[in-house]
Amino acid sequence: MTTAISILVFFSVFAAIFFNLIERKIAVLSGAGALLLLGSISGTYTPLMALESVYFETLTLIFGMSIISSILARSGLFNHIAIRIASHSLGNGWWVLILFSLITYGLSLLINNLSAMVVILPITLSICLLIRINPIPVLIAEIIASNLGGASTMVGDFPNMIISSAGHLHFIDFISSMMVPCLILLAAMLLYFQWRQPIPCNRTSSIPTNEELSQLTDNTSDIDDYLKRLGLSLLLLTLIGFLLADSFAVRPAWIAFCTGIIGLILGRFKSDRLFSACGGSDILFFGALFIMVGALVATDVLSSIVWLIDSISAGNHSAQLVLLMWIAAITTIFLNAGPATAFFIPVAASLHGISPDPAIWWALSLGVLAGSSAALTGATAGSIAATQLDEFLHRHTDMHQFIPKGEALDFRSYLSWGLPIMGIFLALSTFYILIIAR
Repeated sequence: MTTAISILVFFSVFAAIFFNLIERKIAVLSGAGALLLLGSISGTYTPLMALESVYFETLTLIFGMSIISSILARSGLFNHIAIRIASHSLGNGWWVLILFSLITYGLSLLINNLSAMVVILPITLSICLLIRINPIPVLIAEIIASNLGGASTMVGDFPNMIISSAGHLHFIDFISSMMVPCLILLAAMLLYFQWRQPIPCNRTSSIPTNEELSQLTDNTSDIDDYLKRLGLSLLLLTLIGFLLADSFAVRPAWIAFCTGIIGLILGRFKSDRLFSACGGSDILFFGALFIMVGALVATDVLSSIVWLIDSISAGNHSAQLVLLMWIAAITTIFLNAGPATAFFIPVAASLHGISPDPAIWWALSLGVLAGSSAALTGATAGSIAATQLDEFLHRHTDMHQFIPKGEALDFRSYLSWGLPIMGIFLALSTFYILIIAR
């Protein structure tokens, strides 16, 4: 009975989030409270067990990297870089898609991919209006590029932060194992976009200037030199620390925490912005999420998935990895990347225990990456892009004429792009996992 109720509560919470019935942080906190109360009454899940289920390393990484991302974003550096690249796009729609996919990927390597999207989106929409092209393919390419950039490093997105904590992995582990396949997937995505819907390259629109872009985005290209130097110094210090962490037997989370504290002290944050700058909402969300997943582990729900994977694969290790990757991808479409990763961490840990092989973590990361690229709800970047497009179209109604009739950035329309991309990603990732599996 407890098991059935736990499953019902878990999926009710994410159904409410999926249909936007309640804000996700409140939904997950409520779900965690309900499962903790249920576990305490039934004796299956105590407060101490809930505390032990939280990956505090992940929360510490979120804190430190959020501080650094916030300082760099406030410095105006990323905005300046994006505007300069946009002004050199030569009015070429295909060049815009490539350039902005690459810059989104690049930014997502080192800062949270959501922060990268917040910087890139308004400038993308502005340049699409100026050179008179349909922004939807460009936005979809950026969403997927942000997922790829985030999946390439330990700190680029929440799934990899969770995986690094659970697998006790270091920064260099992700660089050496994830960056090459993600770059191959990025190239495959761009080729697919060019094959499916080539964007006109012969527009006669004038090349957009920095001033035009600044006016449309309500931003300037001014840079706060103090925040730029502080942010870049902290980022460099953090990356050096990540690279040396293994040699000194220090977990990357401690390095991120220390640089985050320095940034918090020196970053000139206003008191009303501190909670957001520290990633407060994300820390509460993932803390509560870990408690919810811990409740499912305590009631032995996730062991059924391990048994299913092991039965279908007939104990073959490579087949286990591929099955985990594909199941995680399909689940991510509905749960979102972060929750799906947290959900499958105990499954991956069990399979890793059966056949010790770090490829289990790369299979999970690549599966979540594919699933988060398949649907608008698969990654939070998709929802942000859809919201910004709606707001931009409301302010600039003349852009409607460049969007083909019946085309929109909604769940159904995105699937027509995302599902084929997911198929391509899973096919290539399967080949990669079969190569590296021990």
